[in-house]
Amino acid sequence: MQKLLNETATKEKAHIIKELQDELFHTEGKGWFKIISGSMYPLIHIDDKVLVRKISPSKIKLRDIILFEIDGVFVSHRVVKILRQKGKTKIMQKGDAGNHAFAIDPEIIVGRVVTIDKKGSFLSLESGRGKIISQFLGFLSTLGYRFDSRMSVIKSWLRDKPGSVFLISLYRIIKKPYKLLNQLMIKIFFARIMR
Repeated sequence: MQKLLNETATKEKAHIIKELQDELFHTEGKGWFKIISGSMYPLIHIDDKVLVRKISPSKIKLRDIILFEIDGVFVSHRVVKILRQKGKTKIMQKGDAGNHAFAIDPEIIVGRVVTIDKKGSFLSLESGRGKIISQFLGFLSTLGYRFDSRMSVIKSWLRDKPGSVFLISLYRIIKKPYKLLNQLMIKIFFARIMR
């Protein structure tokens, strides 16, 4: 019985904290969110906290790191493309660590990530080294998205052609050293800048 009471009290406390955080975010226009996935690695790690500032969807820019809510879950990803078709806007977003992007409606965007708390060390993404790091990784992420989206068109075109299995295998072989070199460059870059 005591265990059930403790669990109920913990859930109530968590609910109250969430309500207070929501209220503060809506009144102040900014708030802290804890990261629970590695989708934005290497810039944002699991257990880092991000300061998110409310922003009008019309002010979202390419390479911004945004926080959006989908099915009750907050997700922090990077904008890799802004699509405007027939008067409607869609935001293509993906995690820096991921390969796949998908479109979201601007209305579900909560805000833009402006600062990262890395266990007590703060990195502002609006100026200085934080902005340089974020823009560099944003460039790599956007470039990767564009390359992968073009390659998927080429792969589907090649799929039924003679020799397609060989060409796709060759692509995979060529891609591996590129990915390893990219990871090595990021580690070296971060080792020098994050000191």
